Amino acid sequence: MRTHTMAFTPSVAAAAAALVMILMPSMSVSLLVSPLGRAASQPRPGHRRTAPIAAASNPDGFGVSERTSVALQIMVPGGENGDGAPSPTSLRPGTLLRFVAPTLALWIAPPVMSLIDTSVVGRICGATELAALSPACTLIDGSAYLFFFIATAATNLVASARAAGDVRGAERTTAEATFLAISFGVALTAVTLAFGRSLLSAIAGASSLAVVPAALRYSSVRALGQPAVLAASVARAAALTDKDTRGPLISVAIAFVLNAIGTVWLVHRTGSIVGAAVGTTVADYAAMIYLFARMARKKTGALPLVVVPTLPALRRFAKYAAPIFFTLLGKSVVYNGVGLSVGRLGPTALAAHQVLLRSFFFWTPVGDSVGMTSQVFLPGILEEERKTGRPATGAKKLLYGLGVVAGGLAALLAGWLPSGGSFLFTKDAVVAAALKQTAPVLAVSVLWHAIALTTEGMLLALQDLKFLSVSYVVTTVATAAFLLSPYRPATLGAAWWILALFQGSRAIQFSLRAVWISGRPVKDAP
Repeated sequence: MRTHTMAFTPSVAAAAAALVMILMPSMSVSLLVSPLGRAASQPRPGHRRTAPIAAASNPDGFGVSERTSVALQIMVPGGENGDGAPSPTSLRPGTLLRFVAPTLALWIAPPVMSLIDTSVVGRICGATELAALSPACTLIDGSAYLFFFIATAATNLVASARAAGDVRGAERTTAEATFLAISFGVALTAVTLAFGRSLLSAIAGASSLAVVPAALRYSSVRALGQPAVLAASVARAAALTDKDTRGPLISVAIAFVLNAIGTVWLVHRTGSIVGAAVGTTVADYAAMIYLFARMARKKTGALPLVVVPTLPALRRFAKYAAPIFFTLLGKSVVYNGVGLSVGRLGPTALAAHQVLLRSFFFWTPVGDSVGMTSQVFLPGILEEERKTGRPATGAKKLLYGLGVVAGGLAALLAGWLPSGGSFLFTKDAVVAAALKQTAPVLAVSVLWHAIALTTEGMLLALQDLKFLSVSYVVTTVATAAFLLSPYRPATLGAAWWILALFQGSRAIQFSLRAVWISGRPVKDAP
């Protein structure tokens, strides 16, 4: 028992640090709901609302739409009103931060849970099982990530129904999306249990087959939680369309605390990677049960929480979901391609890659949340431009600057975590040296990702779908082709430079495109 005591303390420290980072943004929820939400629902006499703001990641419009809109009406035009609601063209940093903070708190929870597993397993179980987490998390987290399009599409459809005053329709759409989430989750569980060894062997590569048995044990347990992960994502999305941030945040806190305590205790007691999988899976189901209980209390009708969708409903859902799915697929191809390249380098490189990748995904919600902020606020800015004929360059620069500053801060911390804090993840000196050597590339990747997601959100709001589609296809195919070519990276650092260049190419393309579109003359209002 004594051998584990030294490893237990740094793991708890890592979990505690992550807990502080996730709870600090949630302190801003009251600020978001109070001055912004209240002002939106109670406009002053004489002030006219803006058009409803389009849902984030809305593939049908990505902007102000008469057919697809959201009841997330945060702003009213005409400058600062008495309730504190800002004009779209007079945005202030505090306004944006009050929106970004709770969004970041929600999105950062899943990567925090994987980071806890990485820290605890690396400290207690050793480098081999730490390396095993890389293909295991690629299989489990990567497959679940592909199906988050269900929650994103549900956000649009449920928000549209609520904006039209169709509460029953919103509840039906949520119930149908929940059925799809559980169904796909069960399918993912079945595929992992049936073909897990073959899939993990392919992901790990011939040089790292020694990690497959441990990866299979971890994946077999985590696979049981896939229905809960996808169902909870739909429940959180539905709650946010109803301006309910408290429920999702509480569910995140429940999952985080249970995962941190359960994983540390189970791995400490058993010394096995399976303890981390059990702790995470139990936390996933606890969060889902809480969200379902909350939905049941808030229901207005007798409709069940889970409903089999009709064929027309499936067609309508597919219309929104298909573009989102292929966007996520393109990103997954690149991330998994980098993982395959590293797997050929052996278990030591794979162990370091696991820490780097979990650290990367820990910080990517910074860019994701700023990107969503761009999608929410920019439609109102564009509508104001069309009415006045004056370009709102100040507001756009503020949004872009927020992405750059937030990305820069995240990059600094991302670069420090695996280098200065390598002791939190491993006691292996070789793995720690690899982390310190590659940490600067991780920081560059995080910075470029934040800028790419910020400008991507701007282009989505500008309805520039054709450019985004072509850009993703070309960039993904070029990156994947290089990773599969004879010139593929031969070191861990080279593989991570490929990932950094993928993020950087998107950031440059999207930034130049946004600048070019913003430089065009504003069309006069009719």
